[in-house]
Amino acid sequence: MSRRREHGRLTRRVLLVLACVFAPALHAATHYVFSYGFDNTSQQTPAPRGGTTHGAPVELDARVPAAYDAIQAPDIEARERDARAIRALAGDYRATFEFIETATLAPGIERDARPYRSWATERVFVIADTPTEIELQHIMVMRFVDDEGQISEPMVMKHWRQRWQWQPATIWRYDGDRLWHKHKLSDREAAGRWKQTVYQVDDSLRYEALGRWHYDAGVASWQSERFGRPLPRRESSVRDDYDVLAGRHRITHTPHGWLHEQTARKIAHTDGDATALAEEIGLVRYQRIVNTDFDPAETYWARTGNFWAAVRRYWDHALAQHDHLEIRASVDGTPLFARLFDAADKADGDDSDALASQVESLMAPYIDLR
Repeated sequence: MSRRREHGRLTRRVLLVLACVFAPALHAATHYVFSYGFDNTSQQTPAPRGGTTHGAPVELDARVPAAYDAIQAPDIEARERDARAIRALAGDYRATFEFIETATLAPGIERDARPYRSWATERVFVIADTPTEIELQHIMVMRFVDDEGQISEPMVMKHWRQRWQWQPATIWRYDGDRLWHKHKLSDREAAGRWKQTVYQVDDSLRYEALGRWHYDAGVASWQSERFGRPLPRRESSVRDDYDVLAGRHRITHTPHGWLHEQTARKIAHTDGDATALAEEIGLVRYQRIVNTDFDPAETYWARTGNFWAAVRRYWDHALAQHDHLEIRASVDGTPLFARLFDAADKADGDDSDALASQVESLMAPYIDLR
């Protein structure tokens, strides 16, 4: 089989997995607060987009974890309180994703009234922890229910990663059209703030956001400043009329999980001019669950962890040495994540010197650094 054909099959397989992951868990008709209003005379709620899969039943955790209480402990240094809030994001979760456009902001644009819904079950665990940097890896373990009610074997996939850095020296800003540039932060800009870097499944940049942790009325929340980012898959798969999502995020701890709230504008860049087309809101709920077997996540990470560590080292070195970055969507019709997933499956714990060379050969064609 030719290499092109092999990669083509691999890409289709990985995209199929992602399509299953980013699919709604519920088929039942549901009314959405922002999905229609008085201007919709039919009063029909548009069906959510995203897919049709059902997940296996889960049991929500009724306990309040010690990590939640530790955030509010008295007489601890401010940075340590923040670090406890970040570490407390780890755990076993059912995640539900909901997004909807709330308004159009440019003439001639029709609001997309279809809500987006999806779900996942995943383990979030700490992979790095120092006084100024904490890193969390998400690994999905998905079990699907078929039309006969049978539960599938677990589907395991490396998901996104988040890195938190205290008072960072730089931040990567997204310019649109898959282009990034590094911006130096002044001491005043960085003071008291944490930078959250979110990475794609291939460990490429998804976005970097600067913000502060707040503790109001017993609630811990991190609020970002305004930032831009590329289109997520839920949008890039159906939209090509804009190229930047720009907005703010808030992460809030609850006794049984955490919320990730997002407000953003969809911005199109044409000939140097920026036009906001529409505004959207999103809510991701991470609810702690128990009695779900996440051992496959641990097994996967034990087998592939060295490979993904080599990928992280490549990215870290490249981003430290350069100030401008372009990430290509695909090379010879194959996206980077497909090649990396395939290589990770074959790595089988390899930690040889050849691993760094292999990772570089896989990744270099997708990246232009200046």
